Amino acid sequence: MKKYIFASLAFAALLTSCNSNEWDVTSDLSVDKTDPTVGLTPLAESEGMDYAPLYWSVYGELRAQEKAGTFPNIFTEDMWDQAIDYVATNLKAHGYDMLVTDGFASMSGDNGYMTRYSHTQRSDSSPEVELSTIVSKLAAKGLKLGVYDNPFWYHYTNPDAVIPGTDGIKVSSLAYDPTKDKDIKHPEGKDQFGWVMTDHPGAEQFFEGFFKHYSDLGVKFIRMDFLSWYEDGMNYNDIIGKGFGRERYVKGMQWVNKYAQKYGIYVSLVMPHLRNDAIIEKYAGNMVRIDADALEGTWYRFSDNGRGSLRGGWPNSENAFDGFINWSKISGHKKIRLDGDFIRIGSYADDNEKMSVISLPLLAGGPISVTDMPTGADLKFFQNDEMLALNKEGFVGKPLERNLWNTDGEIWYGQMKDGSWVIGLFNRDQAAATRSVELSKIGLTGTWIAHDMWKHVDEGPVTDKVEALIPMHGCKIIKLTKAN
Repeated sequence: MKKYIFASLAFAALLTSCNSNEWDVTSDLSVDKTDPTVGLTPLAESEGMDYAPLYWSVYGELRAQEKAGTFPNIFTEDMWDQAIDYVATNLKAHGYDMLVTDGFASMSGDNGYMTRYSHTQRSDSSPEVELSTIVSKLAAKGLKLGVYDNPFWYHYTNPDAVIPGTDGIKVSSLAYDPTKDKDIKHPEGKDQFGWVMTDHPGAEQFFEGFFKHYSDLGVKFIRMDFLSWYEDGMNYNDIIGKGFGRERYVKGMQWVNKYAQKYGIYVSLVMPHLRNDAIIEKYAGNMVRIDADALEGTWYRFSDNGRGSLRGGWPNSENAFDGFINWSKISGHKKIRLDGDFIRIGSYADDNEKMSVISLPLLAGGPISVTDMPTGADLKFFQNDEMLALNKEGFVGKPLERNLWNTDGEIWYGQMKDGSWVIGLFNRDQAAATRSVELSKIGLTGTWIAHDMWKHVDEGPVTDKVEALIPMHGCKIIKLTKAN
């Protein structure tokens, strides 16, 4: 009970100090001395790149292993076979076409780039699974592999490996050198990764080689994590690593934009600060995480955690709902898509919460990222083809108002290609509440036929407004089709 009292007091304080949509936590344009996007084209404008993926991730299984302390975490060939069969049987027909690795297991390679993922046994001395093997297994079922990796990292067992396209420059020369690299944010910080110094000779060729490596392997989707740690070494208010500076970060992101386009790679950005209104990320990514990690899921992490609070750096929002509202200003057709992180459907208390956690990313134009292996009643939430039609056609909606502190942020709407409109009424509160929107507010006139996209039933004509009593943590998604 105490946390709800505290949350109510905090919310009341925000209403008195931040009661308009003029706020913006990342409008400091002094971050970049010059415009870092000159000469760049956003990745989302590339042919075939204006979409959000439907996919399954190893995250749930490996997160559980991490919590259990069963080191090292593993995802074996048998586990891949099981996951591939699960997706092919339960999800593929509904548009899910990809399985994606995550960072909890070993990631290694000999000459700078990852070629193996996960040990085959709980021993660091056991063999690792070849990425080419996983790609082949997936291809046999008409599915694709996405990988969790980052061109700002290097993976190698051979420090003398030569960077492709260079005259003998070694991969090991890309590492931070305290005798030369002086302009570091936190020299005392302990880095968790082998970071690539983008101002070292050969760094650009290394970035290009990264994208070519995956393209040649048949991988066209990359999740790039811990970007804030590279930029300034910070997470929340904690010093995590050394932090190599905005200039090195921007230079690397410019190369991501250049070479992802050259090799046809879809880029998902994770843990960026999104400074200067996400100026460089809007160009370097097809999709961007807009909230803290899902972890074990639950409504708390989706909507209540730190509700109404924003930061100027990662994570800007502690919950997905606030993240979708806040960053709706940068998403759209041929623009970057918003990623609310993995959906751990079994963690939600009831069907109302489960419908909401699926509906909001679809209305916001984001991905649906399944993890764990939902079955029975839980599986059906990922199989609603009426809702998934939004993803299929690249739908991107907006909140009625970009505001975290009133219910207009809980009303989302947008137009489909056939001329129909979709309106989502959400309720983040702890009790049932009425949500409504006048059609004139979104520019609609005349008579429309309402259809409930979760109940799959027509509800008759609508002329002035859409209104419904929404259960606690629930939603109602309505498709409006112009009456004859």
